[in-house]
Amino acid sequence: MADRNRGETSAPTRRLVVGACVLGVLLLLGASLGPLWWGLAPRAEGTALGGGEIFTGTTEDVFAGEGWFALITALTGLITGYTAYMAQFPLSRRRFQDLRMVCLVAGFLGSLGGAVLTWRIGVALDGPAHAAVDAAEPGAAVQTGLQLDATAFLLIWPLVFVLQYGLLDAISFVRRDLPGVPRHVLVRRAPDADADAHAEPGAPLGHGPDTGPAAPPPPGEPIPAERDQAGPEEPRG
Repeated sequence: MADRNRGETSAPTRRLVVGACVLGVLLLLGASLGPLWWGLAPRAEGTALGGGEIFTGTTEDVFAGEGWFALITALTGLITGYTAYMAQFPLSRRRFQDLRMVCLVAGFLGSLGGAVLTWRIGVALDGPAHAAVDAAEPGAAVQTGLQLDATAFLLIWPLVFVLQYGLLDAISFVRRDLPGVPRHVLVRRAPDADADAHAEPGAPLGHGPDTGPAAPPPPGEPIPAERDQAGPEEPRG
């Protein structure tokens, strides 16, 4: 009884520990992706307008920085979604505890926080470029600093994580090997099979008496009373 109570008490704690680990790993990963984005994204050249404003036109480099952010976070969402699901698989089976929802929620929050950290750290590393734009005289040629105008891209990582995680969970559901969930073998037995199992020994097995229309007897053979649907003849007076 003591071991059982100890197991029931440690189950929520184990979920919290697993969720905290997933959240922390994704936040650290997001922080490490900031320098990667800062190093890969190209910078556009423009003309300073004064007051920190810059005219860059519609060159490819203007949108390349945001494109690199979307690419990096999307690939990270695929990898982390796969890794998180495969990591909780043996943990769930070790103590027969379902950890799928815990890892999903922690993974979504960690992915969202990681995307924000990638954005803010990458922009912070380009602080000198932003300072140069602010200090530039109108008409001077300057290089733009790294920025993310389309903040909706912050949702790419968490959404891809959830899609990848859900796809793997759907595959496990179809294969009937969900981690931490007992297998229920559904045996569908027909009613006739149950009736045959309870029949007396020596009794013929089948679907019971035929309730359909009876076949007519051969010519010249009297019709039994139970099969004579015309009923008894009325006396003729």
